[in-house]
Amino acid sequence: MKIVIAIDSFKGSCSAQQACQAIASGLTRYRHDITTYQLPIADGGEGLLQILNESPSLKGLIKHSLTVSGPYGQQVDAEYLMLDGGTAIIEMAQACGLELTPKEKRHSAKASSYGLGQLVKQALDQGCQHIIIGLGGSATNDGGIGFAQALGVQFFDRQHNLIPAPACGEDLIRVNAVDISQLHPAISNTLFEASCDVNNPLLGDNGATRIYGPQKGATAAQLDQLEAGMVNYHQVLSQILNHSVNQIPGSGAAGGMGAALLWFTQAQLRPGIELVLELLDAEKLIKDADLIITGEGKLDKQSSFGKAPVGVATLAATYNKPVIALAGSLGEGANLLYQNNIDAMWSICPRPISLEQAMQDVEVLLADTAEALIRTLNVGMRLIPHKCR
Repeated sequence: MKIVIAIDSFKGSCSAQQACQAIASGLTRYRHDITTYQLPIADGGEGLLQILNESPSLKGLIKHSLTVSGPYGQQVDAEYLMLDGGTAIIEMAQACGLELTPKEKRHSAKASSYGLGQLVKQALDQGCQHIIIGLGGSATNDGGIGFAQALGVQFFDRQHNLIPAPACGEDLIRVNAVDISQLHPAISNTLFEASCDVNNPLLGDNGATRIYGPQKGATAAQLDQLEAGMVNYHQVLSQILNHSVNQIPGSGAAGGMGAALLWFTQAQLRPGIELVLELLDAEKLIKDADLIITGEGKLDKQSSFGKAPVGVATLAATYNKPVIALAGSLGEGANLLYQNNIDAMWSICPRPISLEQAMQDVEVLLADTAEALIRTLNVGMRLIPHKCR
């Protein structure tokens, strides 16, 4: 029996790689004849580089680092990866991630995406003609204005004064004109792809500011100010660039970074897990497997919206492969995942247990659940021939 273990991290308790190893150990301690293929995955946001760097599927990876401007102007050592053939893989959270700043010091109106632009500029300067950007986990709500500045775009206020870099969310209300004549020339010959696991527009009640601003430190009053700035920014750029992006799904991703990528790089916004599975050549493993085990910390009704386990299950369904999902907890609406190609789900908690204890013992719980799972499947394989006789 060949089993592919394609697991996302259990955030705060174990990495995707550790989760894969724990499940494999539980399976093989009961059935030594099982062949397991460990495929740690991520949804394309935070942790993307770690997953790819640890993957045996990717050859010729070269890690690069660059000191860039962090979300609040502090110096940050950020990494990115390069593949053979001139592809760069960049994780936005490395340069301007929410977790780079303690919660009590977060202030989304002051955060800038300038550091992400610096990473992209270096990749372009190195001759990369395919750049993949993992969105997610950003501290910013600046519509990508800082990112654009780092790539040569200039913004001006109503008095024709240059808005200095790095600009941030509170500067969007000042934007009155834009000059793209100095935009990095290599962009026109470069394919940009960005992982985008949300469909939010740029503006409005479901937009970047209203939905994600609060978790980035914005108060109710600041949300109103940021939204007004984003509306102004979109109006000016849509008119000058002759391209309104507000209603394009994902334009509101990462504080409006999706919009900037559409405006300045003509990027393709793609589901993150789709990009990750493609990079890992997961299709090759899955089509030859007998069973796929996937999962993450929690499965609920939100899991169908771009989450990694459903992405794995969707690919597996192409080859009619059965999929079992493991999770720390099965939340409200988890049963809806049966409509998304997941055939069975198991919680790894065997009894009432505190969250703290579950997180502490997650690898043991994963291994024990995997053993129980394969024992149950083994019973089924013994019963089916008996019933058919």
